Amino acid sequence: MAEHHPIIIVGAGISGLSAATSLAMRGHKILLLEKHSTCGGLVNSFTREGFLFDGGIRAVENAGMVKPMLEELQIDLPLLPSNVSLGIEDKIIKADSKESLAAYERMLKELYPDSTEDVAKVIKVIAKFDIYMQVLFGSDSPFFKDVTRDVRDYHYPKGGVGSIPSALVQRLGELGSTIKTGAEVVHLDALHHTLLDEKGNRYTYDKLIWCADMKHFYRMINAEGYSDPVKSNIVTEQEKILSSRGAESVFTLFLAVDLPPKYFGNISEGHFFYTPSKQGLGQLHRTELDNILATWEQLDRTAFYSWLESFCRLNTYEISIPVLNDSDAAPEGKAGLVVSFLFDHELTRRIEKDGWYNEFEQRISTMMIDTLAESVYPQLKDHILFSFTAGPLHIERTRGCSEGAIVGWSFEQDIPIDAGMLNMKKAVLTPIPDIYRAGQWTVSPAGLPTCIMTAKMAADLVHKELGE
Repeated sequence: MAEHHPIIIVGAGISGLSAATSLAMRGHKILLLEKHSTCGGLVNSFTREGFLFDGGIRAVENAGMVKPMLEELQIDLPLLPSNVSLGIEDKIIKADSKESLAAYERMLKELYPDSTEDVAKVIKVIAKFDIYMQVLFGSDSPFFKDVTRDVRDYHYPKGGVGSIPSALVQRLGELGSTIKTGAEVVHLDALHHTLLDEKGNRYTYDKLIWCADMKHFYRMINAEGYSDPVKSNIVTEQEKILSSRGAESVFTLFLAVDLPPKYFGNISEGHFFYTPSKQGLGQLHRTELDNILATWEQLDRTAFYSWLESFCRLNTYEISIPVLNDSDAAPEGKAGLVVSFLFDHELTRRIEKDGWYNEFEQRISTMMIDTLAESVYPQLKDHILFSFTAGPLHIERTRGCSEGAIVGWSFEQDIPIDAGMLNMKKAVLTPIPDIYRAGQWTVSPAGLPTCIMTAKMAADLVHKELGE
């Protein structure tokens, strides 16, 4: 016999949790289904041997969206300042004000004296994008009460970014709603408003908000039984989504070191974007990678590792040092580092399929450490206590993201959903009656702010249509 719930939300990442809590605050009883044993999705933190690490996003960008959300949901969570540094080779600047863009321009012109006109064009594009962001987020928000923000706002939640979903889970429990983990939806009969989870539990709903992977959603959808216009719209979007792919993923190296926080604090802020060589990746990242994939059957592994070494040496790293934001994030006198760069899902899939992923993992970890030790952290190699990694396949399997994507749909193709940053209200609608969506697969580009906003929009629509 099926359990009936007026509102079911699938996916307990930041979108699902935000939508569920928003509705619960207005008196609705929500059933939230999550396939994994924990909630949070790409917003998660964990500890290992006393070191706090963030497994997804590294800081709360656009805290002007998160802070008012927490306030409206009556959640008290300390958000600590999280400053950002940008560096190329030995030149490092702090990005904390409008003047930082001018400092960045000066740094680029000093590094690339023969390309000053190109640098000016890049800065102009960045400034233009900044204006767009101010338009979207700089005035009173239409989504939350009493919201104004500085687009450069970065914060770090006390206890790691995973403190946000943990607080939302607690709030949902206080409001009387239910979260079921380990409950992957394996069958969806949208026509009859019925779900089936992996344990054989059956649920029916009046309204459904899908905050999980959209490819998984459309693999289960059957358009038969709907009127011809509705059926046509469902099939059209279904074909688009199933033929599309997610944006690039990341490869992450987690390090615990017995160097004091001051060592790293003297170099950068706790959130650091660093390029070891001004040469940059150039064609290594796409043209040469495409060639490697196209000629995979003839791969020379020695030549591959030569390419990989250059890839690590010339890449841009995102480095997070939680203890510089939260003094309790590591044992005294020590620090944890989360080091990552963009990496291709298909490449790692083929390496694993051919049986040499462990070898690859060891080699790329060594290359990343060597690159940082030879550039920005000369004492790093001799002070590593332990290390481990997470690549695109780990993200795909543990977070339920197609292609291990971290920001939704790939920018190298047409976005399969006809909605963008300026048209988000359209984005939360699906062609299927009584089903809405929110999260990273809803708009492009995607990120924490859009996940929260689409969740709020979907919740508002459901609340309005239920007439409560």
